[in-house]
Amino acid sequence: MFGLFSNKVKKIEEKLSILATEIASIQKNIIIYPNENNYKNLHITKTKELNSLYNELEEKKGKAYLDEFIRKLSNKYKESEYVLSKTEQKILDKILIEYKVKVKIKA
Repeated sequence: MFGLFSNKVKKIEEKLSILATEIASIQKNIIIYPNENNYKNLHITKTKELNSLYNELEEKKGKAYLDEFIRKLSNKYKESEYVLSKTEQKILDKILIEYKVKVKIKA
């Protein structure tokens, strides 16, 4: 029984790792193509999926485990080709804030 539980956690962690990299690459594309709404919609979808997996992992292993996992994930992400510079991060934040405001107005 424990092996099955452990296996499920491993699968969640694998999905989270893949998803984090996907989101990072989408963020790069948002900066390169700021008027391309497909990337922004994809970003919202993937971020919701990521948050859902975070919640699932926290439920199964607890907050401390989740925090440690996120720390490891963020270290791995920093080594990836998609890591944003501080300037790019500021640009991305502005684009996404602007976009979320527009999305809320439409809704």
